[in-house]
Amino acid sequence: MSLNHVILGLLNREPLTGYEIKKIIQHTPFMYWSGNNNQIYKAFVELLDEGFVTKEVQHQDGSPSKNIYTITDDGLHEFKSWLLSVTDVAVFKKQFLIKLALANQLKRGDLENMLASYADVVKMQAVLSERELDKCYFAEQEPSGKVLFLDLIRENILSFYSSELEWVQKVKEFIAGLPDESSIMTEAVIQKENNEVESTMNYQIVERQGKRYLYLTSRGSLIHREQDALDIISLCIEHDTNAVVLDGDSLSDDFVKLRTGLAGAVLQKFGNYIKVAVTIKGGQNFPVRFQEMVSELSTRNTFRIFTNLEDAVSWLLL
Repeated sequence: MSLNHVILGLLNREPLTGYEIKKIIQHTPFMYWSGNNNQIYKAFVELLDEGFVTKEVQHQDGSPSKNIYTITDDGLHEFKSWLLSVTDVAVFKKQFLIKLALANQLKRGDLENMLASYADVVKMQAVLSERELDKCYFAEQEPSGKVLFLDLIRENILSFYSSELEWVQKVKEFIAGLPDESSIMTEAVIQKENNEVESTMNYQIVERQGKRYLYLTSRGSLIHREQDALDIISLCIEHDTNAVVLDGDSLSDDFVKLRTGLAGAVLQKFGNYIKVAVTIKGGQNFPVRFQEMVSELSTRNTFRIFTNLEDAVSWLLL
């Protein structure tokens, strides 16, 4: 299956700009392309060369011109041929199963943590997918119910997450029966660490211009591990926002000095789910390598550093 056929299918519904198609793909959970500019541009070059679409340049006073694409008769024929062609079998790809197969040396407490972290990710993805389905292009286009299969698509996606959580519970019960002489001590230490992290985290829900963001502060470093990122994302889901302001002091040394790979793992999770602005005080500096990483991420519009709160909030709520 190619992105080209998806674009033809969308244009079969109505003429669209490349930007509109990009947004539809990015906000539809069952479309698995990133929908970045390079992908969209390459697809349109190919579709135009093949005569499957036409392009009309629409000029606008005071704004950049828009390229509006329309499907041709040849494009419609190609799209229908693709619809009726044999569908590839879904690729079975689960990183967690590989980890589980190779985890025989882990203690019971570590296994339970690994499983709990995976369960949190599944729950978050289920909530986000449901919200995206409610707001996606297909739901908005046909409020009268003409999208015959949207409810069945929703059922298919959400049943996957539901079944996955049921399976996680079975694994949890299996792990609970494993012998581990140090498990009680390990679990006690983990619980103590969790309590310490939770006790230092403070947050406020702030509303502005009809939007809300999560303002997180702490008495010390807040992000020490990947689970801390998941906890922050969970808070966002709980309070129906995807925008977060963090104090620069909340980033641990391991995070900003890139010693352990923590920053990369956390920022990837943030980028998948939320938008984060970090505010720093005058004179506060981060290591050069960390600044370079942040500079690269700024192009994705998901993580930025600011020297004052007002600029941070303005960017978050764009």
